[in-house]
Amino acid sequence: MTRENKKYSRRQTVLSMAILSILMVIGVGIFITQFRFNPGVLQKNAFLPEPNKNQPSSPLAPNTSFVPLPEGIQPLTSTETFDARNLSDKIDGKAELYLSAGFTRLVSQRFKDEREADLWMEAFVYDMGNSQNAFSVFSAQRREDAASLDLARNAYRTPNALFLTHGRYYVEIIASKASEKVPQPVKKMAETFIHNTPAEASIVNETELFPKQEMVKSSVVLISSNAFGFDGFDKIFTTEYEFDDSRLTAYLSHRKTPEEAKKMASAYTQFLLAYGGQSIEEELPIKDARWIKILDTFEIVFYHDSYLAGIREASTIHQAKTLAIRLYHRIKEEDNESRSEK
Repeated sequence: MTRENKKYSRRQTVLSMAILSILMVIGVGIFITQFRFNPGVLQKNAFLPEPNKNQPSSPLAPNTSFVPLPEGIQPLTSTETFDARNLSDKIDGKAELYLSAGFTRLVSQRFKDEREADLWMEAFVYDMGNSQNAFSVFSAQRREDAASLDLARNAYRTPNALFLTHGRYYVEIIASKASEKVPQPVKKMAETFIHNTPAEASIVNETELFPKQEMVKSSVVLISSNAFGFDGFDKIFTTEYEFDDSRLTAYLSHRKTPEEAKKMASAYTQFLLAYGGQSIEEELPIKDARWIKILDTFEIVFYHDSYLAGIREASTIHQAKTLAIRLYHRIKEEDNESRSEK
């Protein structure tokens, strides 16, 4: 009996040592891995000052974002990455806006200002797939207290933050509080991001087609999907106008074919009629334009070539007609210029 117990005890000891060795190997592997950077997600020196400012920065890895830091700003946390599966973990309540606009990935990180113990900031770099998608979320998130910046085609700041688009990227740099020390470091971070991050040229031609007269400044928005509550109404540009102290909205969308533009105009008209709109007869020098009265406001839906367009929430027929004619002429001018270039 004693010999059997000793034999069994030796087996236990050998087995225990083997298991312990395996666990140690796994632990060492995890320890080493956590200090390795995946260049497909974030370069090792991303968000850190360059070691030698006299040498040009190294090429960026594809589809990544980097913000070398100005003096006095240091990393507070490690970087975080999110995709479509877990974006809501980071921005709960707003994820659907980004997902519906073509979101691909978010890289974020927090930084501290060594000059103020309670001041920190967080950079959010959203890869939206293309420049149009980036503009969509930029325009939808625009703050009322925004002040335009000349950093990029689309850029503005608020008392504690900066927002911009750069090619396919939508960028937010938000401080924990408003402070006189915030603007300069945040702007420097944005400038460095633009300098170090390759980006294709932004092409959002539709915004140039809206008439400038009576337009409300910085009111252009790109709605990626379900515009005006109509399922399937996507890639719709809108902007606001002010007539006689009342506001109305113009919208347009460049479709793939004239047939698609015509079909969408018809479908949206039927949608308005189905939800209480009334078709009315009014003269308008736009072929096949439809007038709809709904909730004491007037709407016009029309198309020209591959463009779908219209007017919403006009208080009077005169307002709707005036703006529709201006928009129609701008679209015709663009169409004629495009044909002459071919």
